[in-house]
Amino acid sequence: MGNNINSVDNSGLSEATRQVMDLDANYTSGRSGAGIFGDSITEAIPRYIQSPCEKVTQHGNSWIVLGRDRPASRASGYAGQGHTQASSIDIVVGRGAPVPTSDINVDPSFSNDAARIYISQKTDIDDNFRIVNGGMGNSHAKSGIGIKADAVRIIGTEGIKLVTRTSATNSKGGSVAPAGIELIAVNDEEGLQPMIKGQNLVDAFSDLEANLNQLSALVLNFLKSQASFNASLASHVHSGVAQVGPTGTGTCLTIASIELTPSGVQATLESAEAMVDNFKGRMNTNILWHNRYLNPMSSKYICSKYNKVN
Repeated sequence: MGNNINSVDNSGLSEATRQVMDLDANYTSGRSGAGIFGDSITEAIPRYIQSPCEKVTQHGNSWIVLGRDRPASRASGYAGQGHTQASSIDIVVGRGAPVPTSDINVDPSFSNDAARIYISQKTDIDDNFRIVNGGMGNSHAKSGIGIKADAVRIIGTEGIKLVTRTSATNSKGGSVAPAGIELIAVNDEEGLQPMIKGQNLVDAFSDLEANLNQLSALVLNFLKSQASFNASLASHVHSGVAQVGPTGTGTCLTIASIELTPSGVQATLESAEAMVDNFKGRMNTNILWHNRYLNPMSSKYICSKYNKVN
């Protein structure tokens, strides 16, 4: 998992340096060179390959390089191509991570160096950090700032604003295309979709709720009509003349339908149950569901209390 934490890792030191350390009583006893209480420490630090245009400030494995756009070797970037207006500031800690080696020469490595803040007047910032295109594409030959580390935290005591396009032109004087904010997890653009506007979603659900109420009312009215029809059907009778007695006298008889009466009673009962279910459903939608998810005072309210997007 790459989460193993070693307090001391001297594997990147040269063999000669390690032999000297083993023979140094001050080091082995921890009196010097061990870094305790912020004391000086002996550790592997790669040798940086410096370009002629760069001014390098280094202390331990912490670096500030003032120069021109250079994401890798001296031939890389717009400095390597001899461009003007490509000044850069590269702030790096932990060159050569995960295991720095003191006897090798290194170029900037945007993929391996432990942590970096890179600022350039002209650069391909997305390509430098191997960021996918996303929906808005990648930036080329424009100013850019990249921040990379194992964990990045941006803290605003009174809030954080991520704002795009504050001016009509970019640093090159060109017009600015419409630019949004894309959140791309694990650098995978597959399945990238637009964000949801919370209030619009509330309005959409409210309209859907109204449509469901109208449909529920139609169903209830139908159930009422059906119940009335079922009751009439259950009370339906047949009239006719039948021969009664030995004399065969004709008598008018009214006889309930053997088939329709039980079916009508059963249908009436089922209609009544359906009307009760309809009432319960309307109560759940109108009161419980609405108040739980569409009421700003509810803890289940679908809109964030703090975060907004346009």
